[in-house]
Amino acid sequence: MATQYDVTIQFNPGNPMATWSIDGKIEALIAAQKGDTLAFNFEMPDSPAMELASAMLFAGPRQPSTQISPFNKTQIPIVQGSKVRVEHDGLWGFSIAFTAVTKDGISSFYFLPDPELEVGST
Repeated sequence: MATQYDVTIQFNPGNPMATWSIDGKIEALIAAQKGDTLAFNFEMPDSPAMELASAMLFAGPRQPSTQISPFNKTQIPIVQGSKVRVEHDGLWGFSIAFTAVTKDGISSFYFLPDPELEVGST
């Protein structure tokens, strides 16, 4: 049976480095199986009020692999609530670059560095 991992991305204005958690727990590694999904939720700060303008997930192997990505693509545009399906076994890394905009139209840029995704190990 497939599992959905709810990845919450937190960020603070003035700090370009975002953090992530799964079900409220900070994890070093996502241990998944083929067919599982990752669902992304961007937790917006209260002050200043912001909304997600755009985001891109970048993925690739962390060890030699015949596949380019666990998701069949190395670059995937994502929005609030996006889901990606895990397609390939292996040890993978991914990062997310995103932009948030205030109600005044001021953009800020953020980066979520290298969560690791291990697929197929039990």
